[in-house]
Amino acid sequence: MIYISEGLLYICFAILTGTLLLRLVPEDRRPSIQVPNGLLLACAIAIPILSYVPIHKLALVFAKDFDMTYGSILKSILLDINTGKAWVWTAIGSVGLAFLLGLKAFRGDKHMPKVALFVTFLLIVWLGYAGHASSLYGFRGLVTHSAHFLAVSVWIGILFVISWFSTDNANWHAFLRWFSPVAIISVLVTLLAGIVLMSFTTPEYVNAWMLPYGQMLLIKHLLIVPLLLFAYTNGFGYKKIANREDGFNPRRWLKAESIIALLVLAATGVLGQQTPPHKVKETLQTVSPSPLFTSIYKGSFSPDIALKFTLHFESILMLAAALVMAGGLVWMYRSNKLIPAFLMGILTAVFGYFGLMFSIA
Repeated sequence: MIYISEGLLYICFAILTGTLLLRLVPEDRRPSIQVPNGLLLACAIAIPILSYVPIHKLALVFAKDFDMTYGSILKSILLDINTGKAWVWTAIGSVGLAFLLGLKAFRGDKHMPKVALFVTFLLIVWLGYAGHASSLYGFRGLVTHSAHFLAVSVWIGILFVISWFSTDNANWHAFLRWFSPVAIISVLVTLLAGIVLMSFTTPEYVNAWMLPYGQMLLIKHLLIVPLLLFAYTNGFGYKKIANREDGFNPRRWLKAESIIALLVLAATGVLGQQTPPHKVKETLQTVSPSPLFTSIYKGSFSPDIALKFTLHFESILMLAAALVMAGGLVWMYRSNKLIPAFLMGILTAVFGYFGLMFSIA
């Protein structure tokens, strides 16, 4: 339940950010979009509810461990712990955002997207304040986590809204002219901030594959590969294909890209509720090794082992298959074959995963 709530929370942020940003873009520089106001209102209301789920779980655990009432533990969490303080401000901000989105007079005001976007930005900052990096590294962690999530919300939010809520195929050239550089900047910020976050939470990246957190982090990184391939083809290959094929519909391809982006968000949601392995050996004293790792790893397992890469025939074969699938995705795009391209994108991540797992010793 907690993983589902975290994934839905990130989707809510993406929808809000993408919709509000697109409303600031002139109509001649994007397709027409129609996002139901009720959906935006639901997203604003859902944010404090979904972000309360981990607090509720924490309160239940603490109440049982310390033999205290749920109410007294909850009060302590909300007043003394970063996660609780951030939730209080998130609840206040979300109520204010929902109130603004629900006002008919404000809904049609030209300044509404700017004000609502500012409140959404504050909500993202408070989400960063509640994260692992902020609690461990203070302001540096807060800025890094917030920048990472903001860049993801901008990139995936615009992508998701334009692919699922656009109502026509007009102005795609104009849209991609400005969205492609925005997406590139967002991707660069996401990658740089992600690397810094990893240095905070997962300094032993390969050894962390023994743990559920490390496995999910690896899966997330591998899913980013087909996402970037789709982003590349949609951003740079669209014009050439559209000039060659009159029936080419970019929205179908953007929907496929957005589905992979949702898988990345789902993996991020799972990561947000798992123990980050600052020191893998110490973490293994309290956290069981990943069942995925233990089912694939051929050697004998103990908390003291240090993993290293050793290429075998199986790993080379799998990594080669991943490269073939990645090339096939680009080729299928040029042939305007969506389903094979999507499947090849998923298989790129799958073969890449087994290639890396088979190469560790």
